[in-house]
Amino acid sequence: MTAPLICVCALLVAAKLGIFAPAAADDRPNVILMLSDDWGYGDVGVYGGPHYPRSGTKVRTPNIDTMAREGVIFTDYHTANPVCSPSRAALMTGLFPARVGIHTALNSNAEANKKEGQVNFLNLSVPTVTEHFQKAGYLVGHYGKWHLGGTKTPPSPAPTSYGIDSAVTFNSNDPAHQLGNESAPYWAGVSSSLIIDNAIKLISEATAQKKPFYLNLWFHIAHAKLDPTPEQLSAFTAECSQEEKAVNQTYCPGQIYWASQTDTDTQIGRLMAALKQQGLYNNTLSVFTADNGPEDVMVYHNAQGTTGPWRGRKRSLYEGGHRVPFIGHWPARISGGRVDHSILGGADWFPTAAQMAGIPLSSGDLQKIDGEDMSAAFLNGKGSAPESREKMLFWEWRFGVAGHCWNQAPHLAVRNGTWKFMMNSDGTRHELYEMGNEPGKTQHFELKNVAAANADIVASLSIALSDWLKTLPKGPNFTPNNFGCGTSHMPAIHDPAN
Repeated sequence: MTAPLICVCALLVAAKLGIFAPAAADDRPNVILMLSDDWGYGDVGVYGGPHYPRSGTKVRTPNIDTMAREGVIFTDYHTANPVCSPSRAALMTGLFPARVGIHTALNSNAEANKKEGQVNFLNLSVPTVTEHFQKAGYLVGHYGKWHLGGTKTPPSPAPTSYGIDSAVTFNSNDPAHQLGNESAPYWAGVSSSLIIDNAIKLISEATAQKKPFYLNLWFHIAHAKLDPTPEQLSAFTAECSQEEKAVNQTYCPGQIYWASQTDTDTQIGRLMAALKQQGLYNNTLSVFTADNGPEDVMVYHNAQGTTGPWRGRKRSLYEGGHRVPFIGHWPARISGGRVDHSILGGADWFPTAAQMAGIPLSSGDLQKIDGEDMSAAFLNGKGSAPESREKMLFWEWRFGVAGHCWNQAPHLAVRNGTWKFMMNSDGTRHELYEMGNEPGKTQHFELKNVAAANADIVASLSIALSDWLKTLPKGPNFTPNNFGCGTSHMPAIHDPAN
């Protein structure tokens, strides 16, 4: 697949029309959500291509690329927030994270959460995807990062309180089931293998019990701190000067970053091999994605991720902060080699996974969540392609943005079809972009603001954003000086259209 992002594929709407009947219990698929941390849109091989240049050639994700060749590549998937805790809350609940009081990364200190206007943990009364699958008879495991509550005073619930049978985590309040020793040398380097070790164990247990399984595999990589082993680093040569290396650092930042991501890909290959060995490969729905865009080098020296053509990085409401890889793999139901341009959001995971597993949410439950059943975009069957999703996607970011002022987007954003509109919480700074995946139009990459030429669209979407903000519970105040670069401080940006 030489240029996977310029293929136009038809969408399927059979699920929305009620064509898919719930499957028999023994035919239901196993489900795995693989969530990487701080991976950019260009950090996976299949998201490269002539119109989407990488910042380097060292990316090595052969196992994730195999998933893509055998499944479907989504080009227009968005996390619900540009940082980890809120984006994870949306995956778990099907809600925009501000609705559950999670606006940025949750702290392990309750006082710090209070200062940021946040809750200490995900409210136990909110229905979760893990509870839904557990009640349906699935064996549910969660391995890796949690970050949905880690305070000791008051005590945050353990991950197993959320419909999870087995959990081995970090960034949680569960000291009895921690993922290794985080203070040990090379913990970050071996963290992905520890996660897959636990996953393979649960898969064997589910097979023995003749039960389907649901797995959250939430990797540490490529979040700080990265600490790959010498063996992992040996495949990557040094490509930097001594001055470019961090203090007390032997290796180049690129070596550290790509070695870490490559090992996570290697461990995903182990998982896929285990599924084949157990005879479960064909009937397992596996998804690979990320929690948000890549970290900025001003925050962490070894953060070398690329957003592909997109403007912005982690913490930014420009595309680079929330548009990330999203690959669906299910050989029994998804035909290989497809590229899909449907607009998907993090809150869609709950209703979509449930529908594909044959345990859909009721119409009443669907009305209570922000996510939309997008199973039609995954599955094969008859149906016409809708012009766009039915529900709009909304974002809010109330805090500072790291790095260059070019990344500093307005506070609020909404996506409605091809249009993305942004503005500050006080109604200032209108930005409108006509989004798309095909090269050749500068505004697709948020380089050309077309708000002045589309006053009617700006008026409509500014009302939509203001009305949405009114529906949210009271949250922290918005950072007041969110003005971006201004016209006199624009950096030199390469236009992918040229």
